[in-house]
Amino acid sequence: MPTRPSKSLETFPNPEPGRDYIIEIETPEFTCLCPKTGQPDFATLTIEYVPDRLCVELKSLKLYVWSYRNEGHFHEQVTNTILNDLVAAVQPRWMQVRAAFYVRGGIYTTVTAEHRRPGWEPPPRPPAGLPREHQSARDADLRETRGGPAAPTRAPASSAPPRRAGRAGAGAIREPAPAAPAHEAFIGIDLGARTCRVMAVDSQGKVLALAETALEAPEGDGEQLTQDPNNWWQAALGALKGVLGQIDPTRVRRLGVAGPAGALLLCDAKGAPVGRALLADDRRAAAEADRVADVARDSAARAPHSSLAKLLWLQRHKRLAGAAHALHPADWLTGRLTGVYGRSDAHNGTALGYDTAAGGWADWLRALGVPRALLPEVHAPGEVLGPINPAVASALGLPAATEVVAGTTNNVAALLASGAGAPGHGVTALGSHLAVQLVCEAPVSSAAHGVYSLPLGRYWLAGGRSNSGGHVLRRYFTLEQMREMTPLLEPDRPTDLDYYPLIDVGEQFPVNDPRLEPQLEPLPGDSVVFFQGILESIARIEAQAYAVLAELGAPAVSTVWTTGEGSLNPAWTRIRARALGVPLKAARSQQPVYGVAQLAAGALQQFA
Repeated sequence: MPTRPSKSLETFPNPEPGRDYIIEIETPEFTCLCPKTGQPDFATLTIEYVPDRLCVELKSLKLYVWSYRNEGHFHEQVTNTILNDLVAAVQPRWMQVRAAFYVRGGIYTTVTAEHRRPGWEPPPRPPAGLPREHQSARDADLRETRGGPAAPTRAPASSAPPRRAGRAGAGAIREPAPAAPAHEAFIGIDLGARTCRVMAVDSQGKVLALAETALEAPEGDGEQLTQDPNNWWQAALGALKGVLGQIDPTRVRRLGVAGPAGALLLCDAKGAPVGRALLADDRRAAAEADRVADVARDSAARAPHSSLAKLLWLQRHKRLAGAAHALHPADWLTGRLTGVYGRSDAHNGTALGYDTAAGGWADWLRALGVPRALLPEVHAPGEVLGPINPAVASALGLPAATEVVAGTTNNVAALLASGAGAPGHGVTALGSHLAVQLVCEAPVSSAAHGVYSLPLGRYWLAGGRSNSGGHVLRRYFTLEQMREMTPLLEPDRPTDLDYYPLIDVGEQFPVNDPRLEPQLEPLPGDSVVFFQGILESIARIEAQAYAVLAELGAPAVSTVWTTGEGSLNPAWTRIRARALGVPLKAARSQQPVYGVAQLAAGALQQFA
């Protein structure tokens, strides 16, 4: 069988042709292209059918689904095409294909197409009150470690074609809602630069639902960059409602939040923002960052764009009036969920001067005159903070017992989503910025290189964030242009263009040099060569980052997991593999929000 995209669907004989039974298949990462814009459309594809003589073979189905990745299709067309192809291949007694597309332009689209063989009718349903319980050994083990009894998991399917409880869609056949929630669900909220994503997973890590909401564009020029925090909350609510519309909200047990550590907002005692939030790339606090660097040794707060530098800038410009708390985006959203403000986590807190090794705020903060009353109470990431605010629970239809955990940063969320977890495992995020992290047995830090460490159970996570990355590419090329040029790249024939791709002056990691100039010359006459030259240069920065960590005492990187949009570019992956000289692996999930949901589910316990 081929290992490349294919329109061929393989089958095998139905082992029980004398019985009507249901086969349910779900793929949460279906992708095709919008025929109007060329932008990717993502969907969770659910296939349910009652087989007759044949069943579809799953690997061939995977390659078939994969074949749509670079094809343009309307939602309605592609759903019916998939149904037609599957019906032609297996000739089922009954089949339904449901495509739940993720948000685009604030609109969710779900298309359901159904086939029924003429004359075939489903068997009668079992009695509605019949007890249904399916015990899972894994779920029992999980609950035992939590100190509670095993709970019922998903009920077995009835003999009639089912409809999922809590999910909208057309169809004449509907399954009655189970008497109790089938599985616990855990929700992650990931506030990024342009969107807020929300995902629900079950206790076994299966993705149940995903939704996203666009954020308003930041205000400001290249020096100033601000955003209204209330827009974060509205975006989070919109995406939460999108997810909860796809699952039974009573299944939700815990929620967690991740956000950018370099951003900062002030709020009053009741959580009302005092002015706009300063985003991570706001560069007005350069003088304050120098002051921090003068007194701090090896701390993430030394970074030019740290939240501590922003707090000192706000203090110098007398903008603290009415403020009770200085918080990061994840801290504030956690406050909105719980109704209690003034709490942070040890990952976000490092950018504000929290000393993870000492377990408290750094002593050198006194020399800077930092208003200690504004600093939040710090908790371990994933620690249960308490129940959700009753008003929020009521508005979303969540159980009053739903718990909220202390959050983390976007970068740590990417690691939790990747599958990495042992010393020597590296995680590279290829997003707007290049971020590199390495699992270590001891903390590693160096102000000269912009390296800092975060606690990860019994391990440490060492690394940093470069000012290079995808935003440099987007300055020169649109996403559509990059897609068109990627097949024309020649990864095995280096361009020998020695660039250091930056948007502006200054680099944080793997060298901490605020005066480093961008280097993007000479300009070749071929845009494809220029594109490849930038990709090669970012790959060299990535390799340099892992080499610096090893020089500072971290273990040599053995395997690199990759997340972010750039990880989907096969040519860039080959370029990076040559530069790094170690195996590259696709992350378990390309969505950092998956890592946040895993945090809510207790993922950090694996590092304890």
